[in-house]
Amino acid sequence: MPYISLTIFVKLFQKPNSLAKLLSLLSVFFLFFFVTHGQEASTPYFHNAENEISLLAGQMSDVKFNDSLLFQRNDSLQQLVFNTLKAENSFSYLFDSLKHIGCIKSEDGLLRIFTWNLVKADGTHHHYGFMQYYLKAQKEVLLIPLTDKSDSIAEPEIEVLTPENWFGATYYQVLTNGHSSGTVYTLIGWDGNNLYTNKKVIDVLQFSENGKAKFGKAVFKAGKKKLRRIIFEYSRMAAMMIKYDPQYQMIVMDHLAPSESVYTGNFRFYGPDLSYDGLKFNEDMWEYIPTIDYKKPKPKRGLFK
Repeated sequence: MPYISLTIFVKLFQKPNSLAKLLSLLSVFFLFFFVTHGQEASTPYFHNAENEISLLAGQMSDVKFNDSLLFQRNDSLQQLVFNTLKAENSFSYLFDSLKHIGCIKSEDGLLRIFTWNLVKADGTHHHYGFMQYYLKAQKEVLLIPLTDKSDSIAEPEIEVLTPENWFGATYYQVLTNGHSSGTVYTLIGWDGNNLYTNKKVIDVLQFSENGKAKFGKAVFKAGKKKLRRIIFEYSRMAAMMIKYDPQYQMIVMDHLAPSESVYTGNFRFYGPDLSYDGLKFNEDMWEYIPTIDYKKPKPKRGLFK
């Protein structure tokens, strides 16, 4: 059964603002208590838990150059998210007011993924998450932790990965696609990476009949080349768009290029060049389409703007 280390409470009294931190952790503890002692969770419970998760996640962004405190807070956040999602009826609660944590749900209603990131003192990003997957045959909701191992994955674009060996990202869009091997979920996410570059990731997730999850499938086709996931790296000073556009029925993305040809291959100098590429799902494959004619939707304006 998940636990809260008493060491955390002891250390709190050795730091400034210990009372505020103690009260915050005590509220987490009581949320744990009611779930782990078999209480059936209700809407008020989930509403309170949602607020506590948002509070703890927000506090992590306040931590600068103190990895020990950062990971301490993240441990509390992981425990809180785990116990909240483990509670009975959690899968039917929307969690639509979460802050600082990504929450996406598949169109078929069977998959939900919670992801977040933390920024370490050296500027690198590390991701955490949980998946909930509903096994229809067993009428059971699986809760699957995600462990970011992206730093140790040698060839991430061609490797099949597992939840225990995950290429971490904070996901913001999920697409549900029919496939000859069963339903595949296409995930689009962001990784802050480091002080110099950001990354965007397009990955594929699939479940076996008994609910075993695997990431990566050779469904991305660019000419004769097939990849299991696509990873884009670009300057931290730039912003890259990747999203599924239902009007175009494809994933649309900024085309990245170096600011000058001398920087080719040095992703610190890559950014959008005002052209767009696409990925269109056809016959079990995401086919790469270069240089599409794409017009960004104009932002909606209010009556007096």
